[in-house]
Amino acid sequence: MRRLRFAAATVLVACGVLGLVIGSAGRPAPASAAAAPSATTGSSSKVAQSSATVSGTVNPNGTDTSYHFEYGTTTSYGSNTPSTSAGAGTTDVPVSADLTGLTPSTTYHYRLVAVSSAGTTPGADQTFTTTTPPTVTSGSPSHVTRSSAVLNGTVNPQGQSTTYYFRYGTTASYGLQTSPANAGAGNGNVGVRTTIDGLNADTTYHYQLVAQNAGGTSFGTDETLTTTSSQAVVLGHEGFVSPGSVVGVELGCFHGTSRCTGHLTMSHDGVVIGQRDYSIAADSGGFQNMTLNSTGRHDLGQNRTFHLLPVTVTAASSSGQKLSFVIHLARWVWH
Repeated sequence: MRRLRFAAATVLVACGVLGLVIGSAGRPAPASAAAAPSATTGSSSKVAQSSATVSGTVNPNGTDTSYHFEYGTTTSYGSNTPSTSAGAGTTDVPVSADLTGLTPSTTYHYRLVAVSSAGTTPGADQTFTTTTPPTVTSGSPSHVTRSSAVLNGTVNPQGQSTTYYFRYGTTASYGLQTSPANAGAGNGNVGVRTTIDGLNADTTYHYQLVAQNAGGTSFGTDETLTTTSSQAVVLGHEGFVSPGSVVGVELGCFHGTSRCTGHLTMSHDGVVIGQRDYSIAADSGGFQNMTLNSTGRHDLGQNRTFHLLPVTVTAASSSGQKLSFVIHLARWVWH
């Protein structure tokens, strides 16, 4: 009887195990979880003073995936590009985005982020620095005559190869420009100048300094100059010192209808020995008398009798014209 009970129990256990095996074989194995997308932050390109292009690669790993770039001036980012589809493939997909509205001369952080139902994957942090445009200052004109002028200014290339030119014309719309010239690639101010000619007499011209490099284009302020309708002319190169140490310098005002005004300076060996303002009517000329100072009287007194003492006379007109010439002073016996 015991043997029968044992046999029956054995059969029941065996049937139960067989049922478990058959039941397990009848149910499908649970599916493995989908893989999150991968994201690799790439390099930047087309970096300018207010824009840049960033790139990378996304692998959706078989799940519908979108991507965007995070960017900002710190690793907290703060700005995102629009979300864009990368598909649902299983291979790397090259992606990129254009960033705009950036600040010049600023370092930006960015990274690529891929998103799918299987998860979100950020790429590594990368950086780029927006470029710096040159700085420019339009200066005052010089050597203004009836038909020409010298335009001046300063350019700081900000470390990049830079060119400059002047725009000019009778209105602030300009219309004319000088040929581009090289300002170098330094980090300090560079004085620049260009002569313009073919101008009309007694006419106001606008001008502006412009500089360009890989960082962008910079514009100086609008400035003006007025060409002369008359200009000072040297009439003579000899001078005599009259009693009282007065020297007459011969200067005329011709080629126009307006007065010539400015300042006369006389120097010997670089030291000023006399000076005065002048104002000469149009189409006239004559002696502009100036009194020698103590240094001038001493220099002349040291000179031999009847010997001519060379002195430099500079006539700087109110319009910016500058004449520089040498006259010879005769010392007579009564000096």
